[in-house]
Amino acid sequence: MATVLVTGANGQVGRELQEELLTLGHKVVALGHKDLDITDENSIASLFESLKLDLVVNSAAYTAVDKAEDEEQFAYAVNALGPKYLAKTCKSYNIPLIHISTDYVYDTKIDREHNENDSLNTNCAYGKTKLFGERFIKESGCDYVILRASWIFGRFGKNFVKAMVNLSQTRDTLNVVSDEVGNPTPARALAHDICQIGNKILEGNFKDFGIYNYCAQGPIARNEFAKVILAKAQQVGLLDHDVTVNAITQEQFGAKAQRPKDARMNTSKFERTFNIKLPLWQDYLEETMRG
Repeated sequence: MATVLVTGANGQVGRELQEELLTLGHKVVALGHKDLDITDENSIASLFESLKLDLVVNSAAYTAVDKAEDEEQFAYAVNALGPKYLAKTCKSYNIPLIHISTDYVYDTKIDREHNENDSLNTNCAYGKTKLFGERFIKESGCDYVILRASWIFGRFGKNFVKAMVNLSQTRDTLNVVSDEVGNPTPARALAHDICQIGNKILEGNFKDFGIYNYCAQGPIARNEFAKVILAKAQQVGLLDHDVTVNAITQEQFGAKAQRPKDARMNTSKFERTFNIKLPLWQDYLEETMRG
């Protein structure tokens, strides 16, 4: 049994991580932002000094993409300085770190599947702060696995799947952007696979530290994703009328932050290294709607 620190414990992935780690028999120290301010280096140092940790999983993040345009300093503190302080302290105690990053770090001009060696050039504050977080982790010298995940949804918290179902309850039409393509990723599957990686690391002979793309199988445009969600909601009895999904552009939608238009990621490095079959996002829609 290992002792694992999970930050961001109240988020989509953090809640799933707690369940999975406990099921595997690990001791879990699960801390939300009210329990641990990862932007306070002294708080992190005090925590590590008081515990004997075997692994740290950082699922804490500032994820309000549009608000980050106005709160970039706050987003930077959580997404960049927090990982920096965690990684620095992990290095001091020789504790491996697993960190969740994002597809938003990739160059928005690339219109194909991204691989881990592609150029990194994001135009939004959220993506920039997450990229700084990655860089600080690498510079720390700690043993790390960074997973760049995309379009996360799950049973806990707010996400696109729940938003579409909730909005459809009182509407007959929804306007959804059609010029964003990516891979939806179930939080529960991500948490499960993080735990599998963690177990490999805890065995003691793991050498494949680094950055990996992680997402579910099957890229899809945002508006088409919405159609699949609503069809599933009707199928399982959570929606009692037809809803038309109108395709609009990012420009027409008018969001403050510029999102990647092509967020597809190549996951062959992850699959080859960890011998883990990536999930089908369709399999997790109903549990998310009912969550």
